[in-house]
Parts: sequence; structure tokens; C-alpha cells
Amino acid sequence: MKMAKKKISAIIDYIKGLTTNIAMFMMIIAILLVLWISLVIISVYFLGLDNNWAGLTMDHWILVGIALILLFIIITLIQNLIPYFLSRTKVPKEKRKQQVYQGKRIYDFTFPFDSKGGIFSRTYISIDDKNLLNFRFQMIPPEELWKTKTPEN
Repeated sequence: MKMAKKKISAIIDYIKGLTTNIAMFMMIIAILLVLWISLVIISVYFLGLDNNWAGLTMDHWILVGIALILLFIIITLIQNLIPYFLSRTKVPKEKRKQQVYQGKRIYDFTFPFDSKGGIFSRTYISIDDKNLLNFRFQMIPPEELWKTKTPEN
């Protein structure tokens, strides 16, 4: 179970790194394409060169630019949605055995949420005659417990 989570998180990290590289590459190409189209427009309208001196007509270069930028937008959307959908894949969680104290079911609540380590207070609050709430409040975070000692002068 834990291996599946590790593999998915490794894939997500790889895709995020790849996404950054591809996005930078597409950004550079888009900037160069806009500069090229600007050069073609300036040369046709202001310098009076022929309409197809750059291999394609000015209208075709504009269409190529629009198509490439749309393609880049679609690729960027796909790159950003892949990690989102991969992280949402359901990995079956291991079920914990339900805790019981004096015949009452115990529900755990920890504050701050998902905190690991440190020193916690433990308070049992009776909800009703069949349920207890175990309220755990982090009094000392692990960073304060395990501070590195600095050499004194």
C-alpha cells in the first residue's frame, strides 16, 4: 500500500520537473515566434518587402503563431492536470483497529492536524455512554524538543 503512494508521488514529482522544463521551452519558442511574426509584419507594412519573403505569407505566419500558441496552452493544461488526477487516484488505506476503552469507542482528534512528534496533552471527553473523544493538543513541537545546541563563547 505504501509502495503505491511512493511510486505515485515519485511520478508526480518527475512530471512536475518535466512540466517546468517543457513550459520554459514552450515559453522561449512562443517569444521567438511572436518576435518573428512582428518582424514579418514590420517588413511587409513598413519596409515594403514582398508578402511571402519569409517562406509563408504574413497571414499564414499569424495562423501558424496562433496554432502553436493554442497547442502550447493545451499541452500546459494537460501537464498541469496529470499530477492532479494522479494524486486523486485512490490508494486503499490500511484500516486501523478501532480503539475501545471500558467498552466505549474512542475517536481521536489531534490539533494541529497531521502533526507528528512532539509532546501532546491527552484529554478524554465523554460524548455519550458509548463514545469517547480523545483530544490531543500539541504542547511542544518536535523542533523545540530537538534543538541543536550552539557552542557558547
